[in-house]
Amino acid sequence: MKKAFILSIITMFSVITFAQKNTPKYSQYPAKVEKKTAKKVNLKSHSEAKFFRTNLKNALANAEVNFAGKYILAYWGCGSGCTQGAIIDVQTGNVFFPVELQGVYAGGLSLGEHDKLEYKNNSNLLVIYGYAGGGFNPETETQHGIYYYRWNGKAFKLLRFIKKKE
Repeated sequence: MKKAFILSIITMFSVITFAQKNTPKYSQYPAKVEKKTAKKVNLKSHSEAKFFRTNLKNALANAEVNFAGKYILAYWGCGSGCTQGAIIDVQTGNVFFPVELQGVYAGGLSLGEHDKLEYKNNSNLLVIYGYAGGGFNPETETQHGIYYYRWNGKAFKLLRFIKKKE
């Protein structure tokens, strides 16, 4: 009985250690932070940009680079517990609307104390806690958990997903 208990404790710590070692870190995806130069948002760079012109213009006017070295990650509410966002290239003013940012839903207690979106100005890593890219919409087939994405300058690549119970 005592051996089984000790073995289960060792196994549990091994699983936790393995999960932590394989979790992407901001430092693994560095980005050189550049100064903001765009004077205005290029509303013609994406078909959705004109619908969110006020949010995008305000983000460019009032924020410094906050994501992946030369981008402003801007987001706004889209309903109860929902966030929608875009990425503005501060050099060109071009806007990106990655599907992963279209309807991010809150994570819940099982994910701990986190913002829905976590990112840094000097890293290409974005972490989403909850539901990414469509939230509860069954067409997107998103699941509840922690999403680790790498931004390549045009789109996100999923690096890791850790499924969590709701």
